[in-house]
Amino acid sequence: MERFMAFEDTKIVILAAGKGKRMGLEIPKVLVPIQGRPMLAWLLEAVESAEVDGPPVVVYGPGLEEICTFVGARGHCTLQAKQLGTAHAVLAAKDALAGAKRLVVMYGDVPFISARAIRKIVEYHIKKPCPIMAAVGVVESYTGWQRIFQQLGRIMRDEDGLIHAIREAKDATEEELRIREINAGFYVFDAEWLWNHIENVQNKNAQEEYYLTDVIAMAVSEGLPVRTYQIPIEECIGINKLEERDVAEVVAQQLERRLP
Repeated sequence: MERFMAFEDTKIVILAAGKGKRMGLEIPKVLVPIQGRPMLAWLLEAVESAEVDGPPVVVYGPGLEEICTFVGARGHCTLQAKQLGTAHAVLAAKDALAGAKRLVVMYGDVPFISARAIRKIVEYHIKKPCPIMAAVGVVESYTGWQRIFQQLGRIMRDEDGLIHAIREAKDATEEELRIREINAGFYVFDAEWLWNHIENVQNKNAQEEYYLTDVIAMAVSEGLPVRTYQIPIEECIGINKLEERDVAEVVAQQLERRLP
């Protein structure tokens, strides 16, 4: 396997505070197994193989201490005391991420992000500095196994093809829901810019949560570029329901041949 040197001033945070109530299981969502391995194990292996950073920061929620037991020395656990959304989760990790110039943010329930994708998106951010770089995927349609992507945020672009927002599916119009470009839940941020803006995120949405994606509109309003990096649609799979886990089990059989 090709080996790399870690990038300086880059840190990775994995958001893993969700309890997974919709799955109806007794274990934390990120510990639900896919092909016999917890979701979080897939992601940790990819992070380690990418060698972008040392052990990542893993954000967990109250009552989910077994996540930290599982992570052990492979990461640094930090508590999100209240579940108030993804922007709030990143803020909970601010002290643990001190000193970084570049932040990679990943969701613990999106397990198939590859080491190659992690490496490439960071390299792209170094070559094309910007406040935000978002990984995206493109579905053929929202039918068949790709119906599981209906719940994901849509990439909103202007008439020039530039991204101006990510619309969460729960807040999208019928027309916006037909957009085939989706948010993979995997970002690189300029750390200084993010810390200067994330506390201004508001919870004026259907879930009354602080969405990390809302900082995109802030960058756009300042006339700053928000770039995207396309990854294979299989790597965008997020697992919140048993149906999605079942799809992931099938896809994982193919991915294991080439991941991390």
